[in-house]
Amino acid sequence: MSQIAVFDIGDTLVPSHRKINQVIQEVVGDAPEIDINKYNVYVPEQMNQWLEENGIEASGEEITNEYLEWKTQYLKSKVIPKLKEINREYGPIGFISDNSVPAKKFYAENFRSEGLEYEGFVVSSEVGVEKPDSKIFETFVEQREETPEQMTYFGNYVDRDKAAEKVGMNFVWVKQHYTFGSSTEGPQIDKINYRNVSEALKRV
Repeated sequence: MSQIAVFDIGDTLVPSHRKINQVIQEVVGDAPEIDINKYNVYVPEQMNQWLEENGIEASGEEITNEYLEWKTQYLKSKVIPKLKEINREYGPIGFISDNSVPAKKFYAENFRSEGLEYEGFVVSSEVGVEKPDSKIFETFVEQREETPEQMTYFGNYVDRDKAAEKVGMNFVWVKQHYTFGSSTEGPQIDKINYRNVSEALKRV
């Protein structure tokens, strides 16, 4: 049975954790590490809140703009071409992410502008829960015609992303960027590219 590739985004496809903190350092100089799960870089007001709480004189808007400008170029050069290649062989991919509606809108606009087709895109703020709650995976399954057994979820954070197995999906751990100290003995790949994803889909 052929498998459909479904992807987490932050720190699976894109090095979000590292880059957000790098941009902050570039904009404000030496600063504490930001909790990217608590403060949304897509919302300048939240960046301003974090700056104020840490007594830093800087612009949240500048942090947001710098990060999104970098991410746009990263998606176009490093991510979308690889996803298109996977699409051509395995059919429309999908996305499940612990993220916000502004983030989803940003990604969707970039995917559309580059002609990347996909089917199903669920973010946690839409469904009111984050992984490992199975509802976020169930919501995605409802957006597709295939059964969850035909889907393989690629994610970086085992403690959360392996919950895809609760609804019948397969899970492959991606170690490319940031793994939050998690680990698994199950299927895993070092980076997202056509060869690695293809081999993983054939193994599960």
